[in-house]
Amino acid sequence: MAESESAQIKFAPKLKITRRKGGWVYLELQLVNRSSWTVWVEEACIILTDLNTNLQTEVTPGQARHQILQNVLPNDTLSVSLARAVYDAAGRPQGPYSCLVLTNVRYRVFNKWFNAQIETCRVGMTALTVVDLHRARWYDEKMKRISGPLGLTVKEHKG
Repeated sequence: MAESESAQIKFAPKLKITRRKGGWVYLELQLVNRSSWTVWVEEACIILTDLNTNLQTEVTPGQARHQILQNVLPNDTLSVSLARAVYDAAGRPQGPYSCLVLTNVRYRVFNKWFNAQIETCRVGMTALTVVDLHRARWYDEKMKRISGPLGLTVKEHKG
């Protein structure tokens, strides 16, 4: 890959709450491509930890893969709902629940594969409806201390 091409890739996935007319609230993975190159997004891998819930209807797998299989065009944003993936990974709780959500996005650009870790977030939900979302920087810092210099958080890929 040419060094100039590599330096131009600015891909920044993030979790966000989106509120729509009619009171609908969504937990969205926003895939922000601020470069002049198309980025192919394969999937988002989600791991739940510190799950606080009652009345699950299924065994909690604690993780999920959400296939995306779409291009994010240059200087564009693709939004994908992760509510179902989090709900399923939590064991489909019937009441309110909260957990830490660790998200890794696998993508391809210039015929090379990359992974982007999103900042850990504490998510509060009731079934498929997101109630709140907060960054959990303390968790990322704790994991950096445990795992050493590799770290877990990559806010944006830049080459």
